[in-house]
Amino acid sequence: MSLYNTPKFFKIIQNHELQNGEIRIPKKFVEKYWKGVPNPIVIILPNGAQQEIFWAKRDGDIWFKKNWDKISKFLKFGYLVIFKYIGGASFKLKIFGINCLEIDCPIDEEVVSDESVEAEFGTSSDEFVDQTDIAGRNRGSMKKRVKNCSTGKTTNGIGTSRGVANPSFEHTLTTTSAHGYILRIPCEFSRRFMEAYEGIAWIRRVGEDRTWEVDVKYDPEGDYSILNRGWKQFSDQYNLQIGDTCEFQMTRSKPPSFTVAIIRA
Repeated sequence: MSLYNTPKFFKIIQNHELQNGEIRIPKKFVEKYWKGVPNPIVIILPNGAQQEIFWAKRDGDIWFKKNWDKISKFLKFGYLVIFKYIGGASFKLKIFGINCLEIDCPIDEEVVSDESVEAEFGTSSDEFVDQTDIAGRNRGSMKKRVKNCSTGKTTNGIGTSRGVANPSFEHTLTTTSAHGYILRIPCEFSRRFMEAYEGIAWIRRVGEDRTWEVDVKYDPEGDYSILNRGWKQFSDQYNLQIGDTCEFQMTRSKPPSFTVAIIRA
């Protein structure tokens, strides 16, 4: 499912949706797209923060309930909100005020954000040496902190005897990526090495033979990629927790393949 052509629905916010702590999903959207949607879902706010929302079925309708109040506090009567379904458990939210202008959300400490991650970068190649199993967890001599998709010069990873440097990045797990359904790949890594790719990728924990199939989705508006379907199964298998760090090293670019080193918090 391309993010350029994704299912979406809109709501014009009413007072009861602000006061009752719940909002109903349109019946036609539910009939056409809701089959297989997990509970909870994840709402990606305009500022990039992510919030889990638990839904309930009542009298044939689907309602966003638990945690909806953490989003509705940004809304007012008459606001237009657009929910874009990007697959799996994930929805992107756009908010428009009564003046018809798009509204961002302020940073809220109660809402989990995946915007700040550390990344290590190497040089681009279709196929790379699996350095993590040859020489343990390799680290570049420099790290670049990426926040809000900031741009800047990337740094080189460590090469091998074959002269190949593997691109890599780090992600410190939040509530969403540890216990949810998606992991956001840093913007700069996405731009340089993923190149708007959408499709299947493969991940494997360092030192193990089993590989895991995950979906990669690209967000053209935010200019970043996410790991979607399959990520939660990987996270559950290795009991990933908030604060753990995953080091992803790209061993092949087509299709994308990564080894994952897990550093416990």
